[in-house]
Amino acid sequence: MGKVRTVLGDVDSADLGMVYAHEHLIISGGLGVMKKSDLLLDSVEAACMEVEDVKQYNVKTFVDMMPLDCGRHPERLVEISKRTNTHIIATTGFHKPMYYDDIHWIYSYTEDQIRELLVAEITEGMDRHSYNGPIVERISARAGLLKGASDYNRISAVSRKLFAAAAGAQLLTGVPISTHTEEGTMGLEQIRLLTDLGVDPASIIICHTDRNPDPEYHFAMLQSGVYLEYDNASRIKYWPDSMIVDLILKVVEAGYEDQILLGTDFALRSYWKSYGGGPGMAHLAASFIPRLKRNGLSDETIAKFMVHNPARAFQIKEQRGG
Repeated sequence: MGKVRTVLGDVDSADLGMVYAHEHLIISGGLGVMKKSDLLLDSVEAACMEVEDVKQYNVKTFVDMMPLDCGRHPERLVEISKRTNTHIIATTGFHKPMYYDDIHWIYSYTEDQIRELLVAEITEGMDRHSYNGPIVERISARAGLLKGASDYNRISAVSRKLFAAAAGAQLLTGVPISTHTEEGTMGLEQIRLLTDLGVDPASIIICHTDRNPDPEYHFAMLQSGVYLEYDNASRIKYWPDSMIVDLILKVVEAGYEDQILLGTDFALRSYWKSYGGGPGMAHLAASFIPRLKRNGLSDETIAKFMVHNPARAFQIKEQRGG
């Protein structure tokens, strides 16, 4: 095992314990919140309440997937980590274009300039303002993950540039890349794009793929060697949990249990008990995992999803760039 970069410093990947692999602990504002107020998750108190609720199920690590200049707040992540005594892995990189206005610097900066900004967040420290202003003020907490994103059934030109910058930063730093797929589409295209740029599939995590619960599609992605992150549990507006349970059973039966991660992606107030919504972040550990066990998955397989696979997926790989 290697090292994983958390907001409080590097830790042994074996010390992560149980991992929630795709969360949104803080969304402090931004264009996304202006478009949809339910995205505003700006309370440290509320986040700590949700984390403490999850901790009773022995979860120790949370991967915060909010990227640059769309509500990420590094200092609040540090505060949550300290107050709850948990590991938090922070993200640098980018969401899909709808989170940025049409004159944002993602359109005007070159791929090389953007790559340098990402590398600095990983090696020197995250910008206190998440690069939303001309003055950069780095804090000691560093990002441990890169992010790229695509739209429904397409990867726009600017997203391709951002993926390329993230791939370059991955090769220079060794931290993994986790991606957003819109409704589970474009996973194979993301894999091809990143691997063509030199990224090892073992350093790629494709997220939200259970929004598209076609087993053959999942097998095709998994054959490349990437990790898939599932976070659709409790979202009845998309599929009943039985659909996701069935997908996971088929993936395990096909021999891919070593490449699956689980998270909640509860990026809305209406999902959090601490904001008066539900089912709350604990749903994954309290309800969905027991359901997987009732459907025949062993404790050993669950431990792979929650402990062993994340320990490999989020560790810093040997640097191959120069």
